[in-house]
Amino acid sequence: PTIEKSEIVRAVIVRTCKEIKRNSGITLKFNDNAAVIIDKNKNPKGTRIFGIITQELRKL
Repeated sequence: PTIEKSEIVRAVIVRTCKEIKRNSGITLKFNDNAAVIIDKNKNPKGTRIFGIITQELRKL
């Protein structure tokens, strides 16, 4: 099943334009906002993630 326009779906945010500060003092800032759409079982609907993701998400 595909996602229709204006349909509300669940997603996990993987990148934000807002700065993220790590405990080590490093500040991360991305140029765009991005999310991965997930289903009710919390599995991603897609098979690939394009672009950069943080180390914290990669460990999950």
